[in-house]
Amino acid sequence: MLSTLYSGLYRESFEQLKTLSSKLSYQCSNEDIELMNQAKSSNLFVDYVDLHLTNNHSCSIYNSEKAGRPFGSFPPEDELDFDDVTLIMENSQFEEMRLHTSQGTLRFIFQQPRNFLSNCEMCLYMTVNVDGRTIQLYHHADVPYREVYEGPMGENKMMIKLYINQEGVDFLVGELVDMVSVFIILLGVLFAVGFELNQTERKGLTGLLNEAIESNALKPFYQPIVRPEGGEYKVVGGEVLVRWLASNGEYIPPDTFIPLAEQNGTIHKITDQLIDNVLHHLKSTVLPERFFVSVNVSPSYLERADTAENLLSKLKECGIDPHILSLEITERTKFSDLNKASECIETLTEQGISIKLDDCGTGYGAFSYLHILNIDTIKIDRMFVDGIGTENFKIKILDSILAFARESKLHVVAEGIENKTQADYLIGAGVEMLQGSYFGDPVPFDIFKTTFTPSDPLSSTHILIQ
Repeated sequence: MLSTLYSGLYRESFEQLKTLSSKLSYQCSNEDIELMNQAKSSNLFVDYVDLHLTNNHSCSIYNSEKAGRPFGSFPPEDELDFDDVTLIMENSQFEEMRLHTSQGTLRFIFQQPRNFLSNCEMCLYMTVNVDGRTIQLYHHADVPYREVYEGPMGENKMMIKLYINQEGVDFLVGELVDMVSVFIILLGVLFAVGFELNQTERKGLTGLLNEAIESNALKPFYQPIVRPEGGEYKVVGGEVLVRWLASNGEYIPPDTFIPLAEQNGTIHKITDQLIDNVLHHLKSTVLPERFFVSVNVSPSYLERADTAENLLSKLKECGIDPHILSLEITERTKFSDLNKASECIETLTEQGISIKLDDCGTGYGAFSYLHILNIDTIKIDRMFVDGIGTENFKIKILDSILAFARESKLHVVAEGIENKTQADYLIGAGVEMLQGSYFGDPVPFDIFKTTFTPSDPLSSTHILIQ
């Protein structure tokens, strides 16, 4: 299963890298930046894309003036060269793919792969022999593993070895295996792996995701949004973050399936179902005045002709004040019809629904959207928050975004706050609302309701952080 899935994704990355290179002007123009953004958005494995020109200029999906991540040299043992393409490895994982041309080098940086189908990330790993070198693929931990398979695989008949640990045995075969007999364990594991492989090839990721939607396995989690008040933090809202409840009872994070949903069109089903679940939670809950709950929506969701009508109808049916709901526009994909989106947003805002721009400054056209669409709030992405208190702090960019927000009379939420230093700086810079693990992690609604919303609608919940 893993070899089929991951080799396919790496092969897709290689094809995308070549295609992207053929389209680029290698000038670091706005068109180049947009093409790189599109490549990142269409591959759930790619975390970052940048371009390094032969004249020493560089750019990335986030910055047309300079790439933000180091372009370093690596020892020969960490590089695999194939003509004009180089694969960079670090800690036995594929980290980068580079395409070299006469005009410069195009680079993909990968997210670390995860076993997101089974949600058993440390269960097994694999070694592959390439040109006499043994390469280790996928997750593994410093715990004892047992070799369960050795042989050729794939069109090139590369020799692989598959290893599995005790957790993997327990996860894959459970009570069907007699743990006393090593022979039965190995047979049981191979049977289970073979069964999962057949199921995955038959259904594919899209099929599994559709099954999750049909079974309502995508659950809303809520993370508190706070406002500083008198030395404490008042909880004024919450952002809804979707989690996939796997069959083993564990939750799969959204970065493993949301990009896929945006590619195959199931993102609208997920959004509709998520909003239905959120409204079901809210209709039986007493909330304080001005409390809001934010739900992420893609640009294409706001371009649908029936989005505004359906959403307002659902709110009316549940008896929920539209002011309680806000929508956060994600920028992983771009708008294709701003006029349609603008009409939808105007209808929603007229009824009191707040529209926020998520990850401001990192996506396709944040500031152009703010001029065209009726957006009242921007959210500062965690990439501008992470470096606060360090030498890498992007203070000029952050200050420019905040100055723009003040001039445009926009509300501001900063997300990704993990410590007091970050919180204090942002408060001093005039940020109104804060969100991050420093104040609370995303939790199911029952826990969020008990912890962060008061039973008396006239009172307010405060978080006291030492």
